[in-house]
Amino acid sequence: MTRGRPASRTPSWECHIHLRLRVGQDDDLIVFLSSLPPRRRALALKVALRSGGMHPSQVIDERLDEELGPAADDFIK
Repeated sequence: MTRGRPASRTPSWECHIHLRLRVGQDDDLIVFLSSLPPRRRALALKVALRSGGMHPSQVIDERLDEELGPAADDFIK
């Protein structure tokens, strides 16, 4: 009896992702990922990416908001 899923004939592209999550800042992601079995985390990440936030401009805009938000707050005060 064979185990696992059958070998695919479709070419694949491999991407290794390493995340460093910070307690207090990334608690929601830590809870989400730690609640999953290790072999299901890649699938959960693919589902989350397909649900939204995949466009590079969205990532860049969010990073700029994080970096410039405090500076803009100080400027307005």
